[in-house]
Amino acid sequence: MDIQRWKLELPAVFSKLCREIRINDTVVDWIDIIFEQVGSASKCPPHSHTWFEFNYVLSGRMQTRFRDRLVTINEGDFFLIPPGLVHSHTYTKGNPHEGICFRWRIRQAEDSVAGNRREEDCADSLRDDGDSGGHESDYVGGLGQDDSGSGKSELSESGLYAELERLRRWKPGGYMDRYGIREILLHFFEEALAGRSSLSLQLILLRLLEEIAAIARSERHEQEEPEGPKDQLIKKIEVYLEDFRGKQFNVAELAASLHMSYGHLCRVYKQRTGITLIERMNRLRLEKAAALLREPSPPLIKEIAEIAGFPDLYYFSKAFKKRFGVSPSSYRKQSDGPS
Repeated sequence: MDIQRWKLELPAVFSKLCREIRINDTVVDWIDIIFEQVGSASKCPPHSHTWFEFNYVLSGRMQTRFRDRLVTINEGDFFLIPPGLVHSHTYTKGNPHEGICFRWRIRQAEDSVAGNRREEDCADSLRDDGDSGGHESDYVGGLGQDDSGSGKSELSESGLYAELERLRRWKPGGYMDRYGIREILLHFFEEALAGRSSLSLQLILLRLLEEIAAIARSERHEQEEPEGPKDQLIKKIEVYLEDFRGKQFNVAELAASLHMSYGHLCRVYKQRTGITLIERMNRLRLEKAAALLREPSPPLIKEIAEIAGFPDLYYFSKAFKKRFGVSPSSYRKQSDGPS
C-alpha cells in the first residue's frame, strides 16, 4: 500500500466526489472523503455528528470510546458511527494510525414518495465528471443488479433508502474486515489514481455502501429497535429540526405546519423516539457548538453559544457539559491537542 502517494494525489479527486448523487429512491450527500491527519494530537474529545461516518484503519492502531465502551481499532479493522452517537478517539503514541474516512447523509428522493420518476427524466439527469454544481444531484440507476445485469440484489428489493436508514441502528464497536472492504477501497484508490470518471468512482462508493448494508443484514450489527416506528411524520420533523437555525424554537409553529395540535405532536414524537422535541433540538445545537469548538481558530465561547442558538451562556455551558462530559473551554483545549 502506497499510503503517502494516496494522501498526496487523491484529496483533489475526492473533493470532486463530495456532492449529492441520486440512486433509485435515495439521495446520498457525500460530505467528506478524507485521509485522517492526526498530526501531533493525542486525542479527539467526545463529540457526535449529524452524518454517518465510516472509518477504515489502513495501518497502525487507535482507540475509540463509544459511550462507555473503549475499543482498540487495529490495522484492517473498521467502525461505523451513526448520527448522534457520542464517541471519542485516543491515538497511539509511536504507532499512529493511518485511515480513510467517509462521511455522508441520506434522504429519500422526493419524487420516490409521490411516485416513480419517468425514465427520460432519469436519463436527462445523468451527468459525467462534475459538470453539475456542488448542490445538484447526479443520478445513477440500476444499483442492485448482479454482475450479469440480469437480476437485482437483496438491497434493491427492499429499497436502498430503507437499507441505509437501518444503519442508524448499527451496533457501536470495532470490526475485523472479513467482508472484502479492503479490496473495495484498494480498487477505489487505484481507479482514482488512474483518472477514472467521477461516475465510475461514484459507482464504487455505492458498492461500498451496499456492502456495509449487507454486513448489517448478515451479521445483525444493529442496536435494538427504538420503541415505535419512524414513519413519515417523524422524518418530516427530523428534517425540520436539522434545517432549523433560529434562536427561538417554536414547537407550536412546527405543529401548525403539520396540521396537528401542539400537545398531540409532542406526545407522538416522545412516544416514537423516546425523547422530547426540545431535547432533540438541543442535541443538534450542541453538536453544532462542538463542531465550532473543534475548528482550528474557533470563535469565543459566548459567540459559539449564540451561533448554536443558546442565548444564555450559563445554560449552554451546563447543557454542553451534561452532553459531552466536559465544559466548552475544556473541550476546546482537548481539541487543540497537547501543548
